[in-house]
Amino acid sequence: MAAVGQLAAGVAHELRNPLTAVKMLIETSREDLEARGMPSEDLVIIGQEVHRLERSLQSFLDFARPPKMERRRLDLATVIDAALALINGRARKQRVQVRFTPPEPPVWLEADAEHLRQLLINVAMNALDAMPQGGTLSVKVELLMLDRPCVEVHVQDTGPGIAEAILPRLFQPFVSGKETGLGLGLVVSRRIAEEHGGNLWAMNQLQGGACLILRLPTETRNPKSEIRNKLQTQNPNDPSLAGAS
Repeated sequence: MAAVGQLAAGVAHELRNPLTAVKMLIETSREDLEARGMPSEDLVIIGQEVHRLERSLQSFLDFARPPKMERRRLDLATVIDAALALINGRARKQRVQVRFTPPEPPVWLEADAEHLRQLLINVAMNALDAMPQGGTLSVKVELLMLDRPCVEVHVQDTGPGIAEAILPRLFQPFVSGKETGLGLGLVVSRRIAEEHGGNLWAMNQLQGGACLILRLPTETRNPKSEIRNKLQTQNPNDPSLAGAS
């Protein structure tokens, strides 16, 4: 009940402030809207505030309802590219350089593309929040062999880093180092990682800035070899199968 109360208060606060800004801009411009139209600067602010509302509500909904996974075989780089494409506009406005080199050979996962993209967007948006005056957002992919094959996605920024007082509690509900925000984005993101059999954690880098690390199990089968073996089983004497690998 305490958590529900905190959540309700947080949602009310996050909805009230953007709505107040939108309401004031509309009331200020209402008298001459018909004569000259709303100033473009006001429209930009209204758009930003409405977008903030949307993000807050989406975080609330994602926290309130567990995700339903629809896993399919996918190329990790494709999901990362899709996530970065959605934040590139804001990155350009903030003069943030985005760096990502797809791994070779491709890394294949059994994952839900939509939820994985949402996780990466949440992490990338947090990195942009930490660099309002410019910087670099780097995404790196590393393969690991632990008790099973894994891949790590490192999302690094050149911001001020995560406050030491917040770092141990970063993935707890309602904990945030930003003036705005419900403190639910990273909670939902970690839950998505865990639903995929992985994890998500954060650290500050020695050279400055924060790094969030997503670890996921990789696909262990070799699809080309499987196709070749299947075809050879069906017709082992077919010479055209020689180039199937």
